[in-house]
Amino acid sequence: MSDRGMKKWAPYKSLVEQAPSLDHTFEKDRKVEMPQISTDVMQQINDVLVNYHGQDVKIKYWKKGHIFEDVVLIKIIDVNNKKIVVQNGTTIYFKELLYLEDY
Repeated sequence: MSDRGMKKWAPYKSLVEQAPSLDHTFEKDRKVEMPQISTDVMQQINDVLVNYHGQDVKIKYWKKGHIFEDVVLIKIIDVNNKKIVVQNGTTIYFKELLYLEDY
């Protein structure tokens, strides 16, 4: 019978074979459901988009289970496809917006 040595007492994720599975599990645990926003917040977002003239905006949005917050410049407001494109090239759909205000 062979002894496994220190592998037997190694902490989790010390075995290379376990890393991808554990990373996937931890990633799933960090995801959140898309929050619902009130009609007041929807109206505020709409007001900022309608009156946007190239100034910095503080934006908070949900994408693929994560919430992001940043101060950005909006490059494109595409009303037909209901999306905006910000300075770093990120596309954010209107339904993903959680908060938007002039900065």
